[in-house]
Formats: sequence, structure tokens, C-alpha cells
Amino acid sequence: MAEADNVVYVRLSLATPKAGHEEDVARMDDDLMRFFASQPGYLNGYRITGGDAIAGRIGRLSLWRSDRDADAAAQTDHVLSIRSEILLLIADERHIEYSWTAQTFEPAP
Repeated sequence: MAEADNVVYVRLSLATPKAGHEEDVARMDDDLMRFFASQPGYLNGYRITGGDAIAGRIGRLSLWRSDRDADAAAQTDHVLSIRSEILLLIADERHIEYSWTAQTFEPAP
């Protein structure tokens, strides 16, 4: 396997919905993930709930072939519109976004 074949770009977004908006934010995250799944370069994604030190925080994790693919999807009108709606329903001080380049490893024989 060539080195470029085992590198992925990872995006993580975590937020704490305002009281009463948990289902709304989860539904919008699901909408984003379904949209991402239709975009070039998308590899896989997950909605994240529970297990977090900050109670009630939810998020999404997406894997992409490259940062360019993730950026192209993030700049579409659909994503910008949904994200602007989400920002109204979350506690700003608890919203974080991270990105990494990650290398995958094959299991040992």
C-alpha cells in the first residue's frame, strides 16, 4: 500500500445544544452527514453522542480523502445554511471543531 493510500483527513465537530434543542441539533447533524456522504472524497462518518466529559455534547466525525474534499463540501450553500441554523441552537462556549491528517495502519499479521 502506497503511503498516500493510507492517509485520511479527519474532521470533528462537537457542540452542546441549548436546553430543549438536542433533537434539533442531532437531526441537523444527521442531515449534514447524509449530505457529506454524497460528496466527492467522503470516506465515512459518524454522529457522536454520550461518553463525553461534558454532559449533553454531541457531534459528528467525518473522514475524507483530503482536506480539499472536506473544504469543498463545507463551503456548499447547503452546509453553510445548516451550520448557521445549528449555531443558533448551541451554547457557543462549548462548540469546538478540529481537523487532522491521520494515517491508517494495517493489522499485524
